[in-house]
Amino acid sequence: MELNKTLQQSITALKEGKLQDAERLCREIILTHPTNPIANHNLGITLYACGKLKEAEESFKKSIALKPDYAEAYYNLGITLKKIQKFEEAEAAFVKSIALKSNYTLAYNNLGITLYALGKFKEAEKTFNKLIELKPDYAEAYYRLGITLYALSKFNEAKKNFEKSISLKPNYVVAHNNLGITLHKLNKLEEAEVSYKKAIELKPDYTEVYYNLGITLKKLQKFEDAEASYSKAIAMNSGYKAALLNRGQILFEKCEFKLSLKDFDSCNNADARSRALTSLYALDRVDEIYQRIEKYAEIDSENIDVAAFSSFISSKEKKDTAHKFCNNPIDFLNISNLSAHLENPNSFIDEVIDELHNIEAVWEPMNKATHNGYQSMSNLFKNPLEKLSNLKSIIMKELDLYYSRFEQEPCLYIKKWPSKKDLLAWHVILNKQGYQDSHIHSGGWLSGVIYLKVVPVNENNEGAIEFSLNGVFYSDVNSPKVIYQPKLGDIVLFPSSLHHRTIPYSADTDRISIAFDLIPKKTVSQK
Repeated sequence: MELNKTLQQSITALKEGKLQDAERLCREIILTHPTNPIANHNLGITLYACGKLKEAEESFKKSIALKPDYAEAYYNLGITLKKIQKFEEAEAAFVKSIALKSNYTLAYNNLGITLYALGKFKEAEKTFNKLIELKPDYAEAYYRLGITLYALSKFNEAKKNFEKSISLKPNYVVAHNNLGITLHKLNKLEEAEVSYKKAIELKPDYTEVYYNLGITLKKLQKFEDAEASYSKAIAMNSGYKAALLNRGQILFEKCEFKLSLKDFDSCNNADARSRALTSLYALDRVDEIYQRIEKYAEIDSENIDVAAFSSFISSKEKKDTAHKFCNNPIDFLNISNLSAHLENPNSFIDEVIDELHNIEAVWEPMNKATHNGYQSMSNLFKNPLEKLSNLKSIIMKELDLYYSRFEQEPCLYIKKWPSKKDLLAWHVILNKQGYQDSHIHSGGWLSGVIYLKVVPVNENNEGAIEFSLNGVFYSDVNSPKVIYQPKLGDIVLFPSSLHHRTIPYSADTDRISIAFDLIPKKTVSQK
């Protein structure tokens, strides 16, 4: 009787927030009844509430050892392990709690959250669907399913689940925000604006929503409103770098170059430092450009955006900067062909195209260079199909040949050649009048294109790829450029800092290519 009374007292103390009393009472019980699983479990809950997570973990494990079918102990162990980011162990604990208690909705919810944190999005999707089956009116389950579906690029399904969560819980602020993000992704910009404004109505100090609203307003070409939205986010968080960066870009495009420079300098990250250089160029402050590049030469040595601008200004001013990544990227252009690796390249190309038909592609994806065409969003070389796996092997050989060709060059592009060859690949299918804007691959080191279907050659270079030192926000008529008309099976390799675009074509045919980046996860000096 005394045991039950003390247990109840410990539970009451915990509920009332008297954590020291709750811990003391649990320890008193354990001192006289060390094999009591409930006391050990309750101590774990108390220690968790006190922030003593490692001790809480041990208490839950002791409780489970004493009572192996204790579903709640497995659940709370999972909560603790999730809190300390031991996600794999947390997953196992939640799975066990569900095995012991099949309708354990809290465990399903936290299992789904844990699977999401582990990047196991398909498993998380199944888990949240099961949770909804058990609890159809659970707004958070629909919300969590929505963010999972978004991660899986299932944007229309994500939208439906955010809407369902809001119908169950109209004041669900984060659901309104994420619905806005999804609507923006679906290019339903006016609807996204409405969702963000609803979130702000519900939570006027929601800094992130002002930032997201700014992105949508800019896309809607409501530049003054977008600037105001970013300014609101910055007023609430003066160190909000993403908002500073985006407001600075709006100011730049309004030709308010001194103000844009101020925002970029306040942001002062890798992206902002490169954009600051474009503001200085617009202000004709060339000497300061050279001084800044020298000042940040070490920290920005592998900054692809700065490398691209440095190549441009060096060429225009006929004077090298202190940036040593790759001052003459056009000199590192290399062209080969699949025929060097295959006896029947045309048949192989047909088989690769057949495999691409199984991979989802998005029409004119937002924030990408592709116009009047489709582009895939997942990495083709992550768990690739058979022919794509063969193609990846060919690229690996080509990368070795490329490095061998240039290995004596003194620039950092070669001297710090990535020791680990991580490839990110996607395919692009352009239709008639399709093209890609001039761009670089800021996250890459080396970039490449393999041509699986080309357009007929004509005197206007339609369908050709153009390489140039000119950027979107800086250019010079005398900057060098190269126009290359690709042939079927061509493999074109170049530094990721080299601007390139596709010249639109009028032929009534598709143009199919696979683009890829060598990602610089690790770099080592090469002899």
